[in-house]
Amino acid sequence: MTSQLNVDTIVDKAGSGGSNVKMANTSTYVSDGGDVTPNTVLGLAKVGIYYDLTNNTNQQSWNVTSITDHGTGNQQIFYANNMTGNAVSVYLSSNGYAGCGEIFGSGSNSHYQRIRDASGNLVDSTQTCSSVHGSLA
Repeated sequence: MTSQLNVDTIVDKAGSGGSNVKMANTSTYVSDGGDVTPNTVLGLAKVGIYYDLTNNTNQQSWNVTSITDHGTGNQQIFYANNMTGNAVSVYLSSNGYAGCGEIFGSGSNSHYQRIRDASGNLVDSTQTCSSVHGSLA
């Protein structure tokens, strides 16, 4: 027999309002249409960073240990926890440039990225964001 728990709020035992919810790697959620149950843990970004390349300032991040500046518009992001192998997906966004960002050399502990303007020149951006999806090692 299956069970169902219906609640409005989950709080810690002390009643302070916070909670620690743990999910197994096999946890799933019901999709918008209700027909698919994707894996919850695999769908989460494992690395995320928002930073200013013009002065190498990390504005906000998780699972990032450092950024190495390899010159104008060329950076390497290092992860605090390795990904499983090289099977990762990296998303890059840069505000203010009509050109493109490119990801190359993605691996289990870091990825390289470049930011270019509309003319194809490497540039440093004031607002650059990256996220990495895949499985943590």
